[in-house]
Amino acid sequence: MNALEHNYQLAIPSFGAHYAFFEGTAGQQVASFGGLPVQLHLGSAVTNALYSALQWQWGEALLRRLPWLPRSLGAPILDDSGPDDVDLNSTGYLVQARHTRTLLINGWQFRDKTNFAKHGNLLRQFFRPIRLHRQAVEQVLATNRERADVLVGIHIRRGDYAGWYGGAFLYSNATYVRAMHEVVALFPQETRVRFLLFSNEPIPAADFAEFDTGRSTNHPVEDLYAMAGCDYIVGPLSTYSMWASFYGRVPLCHLHQHDQPITSLHEFVMFEDQETVQWSTQMAQAL
Repeated sequence: MNALEHNYQLAIPSFGAHYAFFEGTAGQQVASFGGLPVQLHLGSAVTNALYSALQWQWGEALLRRLPWLPRSLGAPILDDSGPDDVDLNSTGYLVQARHTRTLLINGWQFRDKTNFAKHGNLLRQFFRPIRLHRQAVEQVLATNRERADVLVGIHIRRGDYAGWYGGAFLYSNATYVRAMHEVVALFPQETRVRFLLFSNEPIPAADFAEFDTGRSTNHPVEDLYAMAGCDYIVGPLSTYSMWASFYGRVPLCHLHQHDQPITSLHEFVMFEDQETVQWSTQMAQAL
């Protein structure tokens, strides 16, 4: 949305594995992105080589030590190595984006809060799943809502979280069970609360047997949009649940620590674009 507002061309090569899942990109020329100033491919062999180096385990650290190298090749690298977000509407960024022939952006703390909110509906329309996945999501939600007054998505993030910040957010199933008890207690006793469990690892049914639970399809896109169809979401810090909250306008409660209690529905907030500086503080506390 920043590229649209400020009239420069954006390439997103990392999206190449995902474009076929969404109505805004599937079934059309990949480079068009529905008429937005966005494409998949970087273009030159040099730029592709530098991008590949950034994906390599030690490539990012190496290029940071040799900043003159990408500059001399005509593709300087802008990263988010500082403690704060990088504002994409700042003069410093826009001058580089508009007047540098090729600028490589490396990191995830680049933010345009103003245009993210302004174009929220366009983003939701653009990233609506194609019919095949949408129908699967609709079936998951219909099945799980048959016996529920309130449907709560529980995001059990594992896998890569074993190494992220030293495993600070790799919570045990006991953490989620405790949180689920606390969520149930927020509703009147007669309320039928059902939990839809999501994970990137197998979920042992016995650990959650005391609750009314369901599952999605284990397809990453279908799970994401089924989560977006819940009434509330609980999980660790994760952009996966953030997107579900944004897309479905679903209140989300992030567990910043394994023993963080859930005491009120006011702790659930619909995501627009959180301050990632806040994440840094919470991560430091978790460690």
